[in-house]
Amino acid sequence: MSDRVTPMIHVPDVQATVNWYQDIGFTVNQTYGDDNGGLSFAIMSFGSTQVMFNSGGKISKEKRRDVDLYTYTTGVDELFERLRDRVEIIEGLHDTFYGMREFLLRDLNGFWITFAEESAFGKLQNAIHAADLPEVEAILDRGGIKSEHLTNALIFVTSVEEFKNDHIAALLRNAGATLPPETDLKTLALYAGQYRSDTGPNVEMIIKDGALCAVISGEGQLDLIALDRMNFRPTFLDDVKIKFKVENEKSVGFEFQEGTEVNQYVRVDD
Repeated sequence: MSDRVTPMIHVPDVQATVNWYQDIGFTVNQTYGDDNGGLSFAIMSFGSTQVMFNSGGKISKEKRRDVDLYTYTTGVDELFERLRDRVEIIEGLHDTFYGMREFLLRDLNGFWITFAEESAFGKLQNAIHAADLPEVEAILDRGGIKSEHLTNALIFVTSVEEFKNDHIAALLRNAGATLPPETDLKTLALYAGQYRSDTGPNVEMIIKDGALCAVISGEGQLDLIALDRMNFRPTFLDDVKIKFKVENEKSVGFEFQEGTEVNQYVRVDD
């Protein structure tokens, strides 16, 4: 038997869980009964992988996940359309900065399942890493890549020494990619300082290597790129936007938007 890992999830009702997972496309491989006419254990598969369900668990009521099955598939758009009205969707179809197209749902026990396949941007990333010029051109010709992701790719091939490639950069520019506008140090200096929010972690804005960075308490650093003089976003995180508020040539705060969630920050240093 080859080395492998198979997750085992403890659930309150194995039979109900088996029925639910069968309904969304999983296959039953093996089951064991219990003393009450139900099931105490089951092995199910999705494609070439398996998951085990054992009795003795409880429903998850956490806002965040206790368990997340990250499930690779093909035809994720079609699968989403088939399931969207039958299950609890946590997050709809979206393309991620790490090159996947995915959606998230909760199962009957409250656990999370992510269904994902490689996005057009993911395929572009792989082609760029391989310096495969014909493949890059073919992917760009097919389209379907967000402008922010094209910008991310252009930043990558013009700034990361190991992967600098003028030919790929030209293809990206022809496809509509543009580098972010340059922001002078005097403007960036307006934003440097400490900020706090009643709904999020403290943030320190610093200038590093001529660029603005957000150091988030307990979470690390985000390198920011300018959208214009007052609006920024983290490199490779296009769903996050930071909009500074300036009064009398000094930043007094900023708005941190992630998806539909918005947190207001105020400056707290002198």
